[in-house]
Amino acid sequence: MAAKGILIKIMSGVEDGKLSDFSEFPITLGRHPEDNVFLPYDIRTSRHHAQISQVDNNFILKDIGSNGAGSTNGTYLNEKRITGEAQLSSGDMFLLGNVWLKFELKP
Repeated sequence: MAAKGILIKIMSGVEDGKLSDFSEFPITLGRHPEDNVFLPYDIRTSRHHAQISQVDNNFILKDIGSNGAGSTNGTYLNEKRITGEAQLSSGDMFLLGNVWLKFELKP
């Protein structure tokens, strides 16, 4: 059975508590206005910082950076810096720049 989608909740910063709902992938996260999760207020977040994609029923967090070679300040999953990509589980916390976000599977 395919997942119904995901929720991304901002857990810190000026948009603390903001919830975004996604059902089409991949999604991008960063400071660029075209990113699906737009974080313009955090200068430590790259323009295109990270991407979440779906492979079957798995969700993958990838540190992409503005040029595709990884972000300057890194992407952290549950406080551990990832290189390349890592699988997400419901309830995981991840850090882009200075902004903590929470990944949840939709019920």
